Amino acid sequence: MQARTSTWTGSPEALEQWVAHVNAQVKPMVAGLPGSAGAYFFVDRATGSAMTLTLWETEAAAAASDAMAEASRARTIAATGIELVDRAAYDVLS
Repeated sequence: MQARTSTWTGSPEALEQWVAHVNAQVKPMVAGLPGSAGAYFFVDRATGSAMTLTLWETEAAAAASDAMAEASRARTIAATGIELVDRAAYDVLS
C-alpha cells in the first residue's frame, strides 16, 4: 500500500473554502480513481494548516494517479486561495 500527502496553509477564509472544495470536489474524485484505498482530510484552524492523505492499493495505482493529483492540487489552489506547502509519498507499513 502507498500513501501520498499534501500539506496546505492559508487564511481562515481560504481554509474554509478548502474544506468546502474538498467535500464537494476532491473526495468524490479520489474515491472514483482506480486503486484508491481511501482518503482522509485534516484541518487545524488554530494554526491555519490542512493536510490531505490518500491511500493507494499499489505503487502502480499511486503512480497512475499522479497526473490527476497534480491537476487536482492546481484546481484546489485556484478555487480556494490556499497555498500548497509540501507533498510527500510513503510506503505504508502493515
